[in-house]
Amino acid sequence: MIAGIGYLAMGLLLLWVGWNHWRYRKEETISILEAAIVKATGEEPLPTTRIDWFLKYLQAILGFILGPIFAFLGIIVILGELEML
Repeated sequence: MIAGIGYLAMGLLLLWVGWNHWRYRKEETISILEAAIVKATGEEPLPTTRIDWFLKYLQAILGFILGPIFAFLGIIVILGELEML
């Protein structure tokens, strides 16, 4: 049951990550870690490169593919455990 809840939570998290990356795919965004480093050093963030844009699209696509898979697996595990009761 706990594994099913974990899979379901992971699937929902991946869907949320995919949605956020897809929604902001055309904007120049930086990660929280990079923002903290930039704030601490007082430097300007580096401009985004082609690999940054590619990785943003890749993370969105993988979130949309793997999110439903994990969520479906979690539902199957939960329903399988409930059926055994």
